[in-house]
Amino acid sequence: MLPTETEIVVKHASMADKKLGFRIHAIVFVLSMVLLFIVNMWIGPPYWALWVLLGWGVGLLAHWWFGLSPSITKKKTA
Repeated sequence: MLPTETEIVVKHASMADKKLGFRIHAIVFVLSMVLLFIVNMWIGPPYWALWVLLGWGVGLLAHWWFGLSPSITKKKTA
């Protein structure tokens, strides 16, 4: 099966592009979490924002791990 255009672009993205993508993801994560915690505190119990933090935090960690982790960087430069 032939790779899609998106797969080709992601595979050949520069390290600067990957860092920019992660930085945008992290900024949106922090701003959204602040807003969600404000809403959650305003509404009151049950406190559901922690579940969003946990789920999205795992996604952010995976984004870093598979895109920017030192082991990935070493493999590409070696």
